[in-house]
Amino acid sequence: MGINNSGNHKKTKSGAKLGRFCKKRKNRMGRQPSNTRVGETRIREVRVRGGNLKMRALRLNSGNFKLISANFSADSPIEQVVYHPSCNELMRTNTLTKSAVVKISSEPFLEELKKTDLSEKDKVLTAMASKGFFLAIITTRPGQEGSANGYILQGEELDFYQSKLKKGKILV
Repeated sequence: MGINNSGNHKKTKSGAKLGRFCKKRKNRMGRQPSNTRVGETRIREVRVRGGNLKMRALRLNSGNFKLISANFSADSPIEQVVYHPSCNELMRTNTLTKSAVVKISSEPFLEELKKTDLSEKDKVLTAMASKGFFLAIITTRPGQEGSANGYILQGEELDFYQSKLKKGKILV
């Protein structure tokens, strides 16, 4: 018995179970979630409807992140998931999904920070760089696309997540 997205399991208003009037169809088929974790890269190809392929990331250890104010992007190692807006379980298990806040290495961005005058403008960002990490948000769906892309938090958005850090809702 596989995962099925049909409404055949529902009941009537009175609670009676509906009789089956059609077989299961392939177009109603579902799959197990990929639950992409932080770890050594492991990506699988999955054939989907129309003969297309989805790259399903089961484990990822790096992603492409953009420093928006410097208009610079680089591949950076992902260290851990520090916050997830929908579920603490995803944070505890280091599961990478869209909109997860992750801790990434600041090493690939240090040269670019020195080139631009960001070090004088954004003191919080330079303080984080000196500690060796940045906070970033994942904007892609790793379980569907096979990669983790995102952007580094800056300004008001960074202040918001740092206030959550101080309250103890995020463990870094």
